[in-house]
Amino acid sequence: MDLRTRESLKKNLFVFKILSLLCFVILFGTLFKMQIIDAHVYQTRAESNRMRLISIPAPRGDIISRDEEVLVRDYPSFDLYLTYMDVVGADQALVTLVDLLDDQDIDQEWIHERIYENRFRSYAPIVVKRGLSIEEVSRLEARKSELPGIRIIESPKRVNLYPGMASHVMGFTSEIGPEVNQPGFEDYRLGDLIGKSGVERQYESFLRGADGFQRVEVNANNRPIGFLETNEAIAGNNVMLTIDFELQKLLDESFDELLEELQGNTRTQFADQGAVVMMEVKTGRILAMSSRPNDPIRTQNKVTQGRYIPGSTYKMITGMAALEYAKINPQEIIYNRGAYWEPPYIRSIARIGPYNYYSGMAQSDNVYFQEMGRRAGIDNITKMGEEFGLHLPTGIDLPYESLGSTVFQGLPNAEKREAYFKWAETATNNRYEARISNLEAEYELKIKEAPEDEKSSLERERNRELNRMRAQWQIDVNWNTSWHAADTYNVAIGQGRQNYTPLQLASYVAQLANEGVRMKPYIVEKIFSEEGELIKQFEPEVSGVANVSQDAMEKTIRGMIMATEPLGTAHGIFRNYPIPVAAKTGTAQRDITVEEPDGFGGAQTSRIMQSDGLFTAFAPADDPEVVFFGIVEAGNSGSGSAGRLAKILFDQYFGLNQPGE
Repeated sequence: MDLRTRESLKKNLFVFKILSLLCFVILFGTLFKMQIIDAHVYQTRAESNRMRLISIPAPRGDIISRDEEVLVRDYPSFDLYLTYMDVVGADQALVTLVDLLDDQDIDQEWIHERIYENRFRSYAPIVVKRGLSIEEVSRLEARKSELPGIRIIESPKRVNLYPGMASHVMGFTSEIGPEVNQPGFEDYRLGDLIGKSGVERQYESFLRGADGFQRVEVNANNRPIGFLETNEAIAGNNVMLTIDFELQKLLDESFDELLEELQGNTRTQFADQGAVVMMEVKTGRILAMSSRPNDPIRTQNKVTQGRYIPGSTYKMITGMAALEYAKINPQEIIYNRGAYWEPPYIRSIARIGPYNYYSGMAQSDNVYFQEMGRRAGIDNITKMGEEFGLHLPTGIDLPYESLGSTVFQGLPNAEKREAYFKWAETATNNRYEARISNLEAEYELKIKEAPEDEKSSLERERNRELNRMRAQWQIDVNWNTSWHAADTYNVAIGQGRQNYTPLQLASYVAQLANEGVRMKPYIVEKIFSEEGELIKQFEPEVSGVANVSQDAMEKTIRGMIMATEPLGTAHGIFRNYPIPVAAKTGTAQRDITVEEPDGFGGAQTSRIMQSDGLFTAFAPADDPEVVFFGIVEAGNSGSGSAGRLAKILFDQYFGLNQPGE
């Protein structure tokens, strides 16, 4: 080996030694950092990699009536689970399990599929069946020694102790859906139960407890090798309602009986829906609330979400507008000749004859109140409606209250009328543009196919039709974008382009009874922990005060009291009643779609005119405590439908239905 080669080899060997030393230093430094400096980090990671948490669902809090009757509660439910590490290879145990369950949906193949689906979470128990019956639990427990890996775990199940009672108030729970990961629901997982409507939804954050967990140790293959500590779940808080148990129970039962009876009459055969609410005048506490159909999963709470034409229950607004702004003399006589003397000549069901403010209110004379509407004017009528909160939702502590935000909803004040006119103009223009386009296309085809000597005649005919249609278009636009005297007459008697929720109407009548002070309705009295510690107390809250004279309100109440006296429309309900009652009946007409047999084994739909029955009352009239508002769709009259429920509830509230009384 020559000198040059030997020097090159020494050089390469030196470089190799330097690189080896450098690699050793880097390796040593890395090991030192991992084992000494970052030891706690990797220890934590190792711990987390070998630990898994299994959730233990927390029971929701109770929902309780104001008189401490439990209405909704979580009760133990038994679910069947199998544990992977104990069941693998235990085929005989699975055969025994399938035989004991005797469920056509559960066989060995199905169980093996469940095990395979959960192979990446084998540390967690696998659900085989939820809601075991007592008989199933007994059979399984008796053969427990033959069922390694099979566990029966207790979990909470939501139970309404009085099915159907105040169901829309309570609401319902089900697994979380679109809400997951939305604001306010960040800590929910798919599969968690959540309140979907009613109190369950509104007070979800209070009713929901804190889930517990069981810590499970797993190996590198994610297989469980042992169970460590368990943190028990914490139950949710209890919610006490303002609802009176006996009143609510009586209302629900009576409402169903009334609807069944009405459906047996040909005049009210379609009376199967409606809404009723009873509340304290001076506080806004809801004492009873029912909505029909009685299915909160598929139907809305009509008390807070349904919108209805108020009928004659609106006449107090018209009357106070006439007293306050038109300064009418309540003793002035207006003669009812059977119908109002201006178009559209709306008839009155009141007897032909003379009426003043009090008798007109008591006997619900349409002629009198159309004249009051003419004198007050639509702006003053809607101004009075705003004084009594009819342009706003009530703010009740229940979800999804109707806001009356469309052009067809709510009080027809100037803002709402203007919005309607813009909509009507667009709708009218679209309708006529489509008609003109269709007409032109029709004539284009006719002219194209016609002989030459007929084309000019068809063109003239087309132009005449187009000119006629354009003229009618302008007439319709002008009419549909203007307010007419007839519209005011309709609104004055509670008809026309206006609608409200039953709770809005109950609130306005309560405000009238409460000397113009409007109380915010509420449904929850207080919230307290499982141990009885007070979490939150709700107090009555003023939501508005009417800028209306006490004189106007007192005169209006006097007319409502007369409605319960001889000749009054509510006299038949409160005849000889021991407590003074102020009341107002109402009837509102609307079209409904009905389905009837067509005579050939099928069905046909048709539209018919029906009258909703509305009724409102408060008592005692001289010192009001409670207010009632109810509507029975297709009930024909207020006194013959919803008014009967008012008396039933007043009897209960004032203790008039006790034995010996």
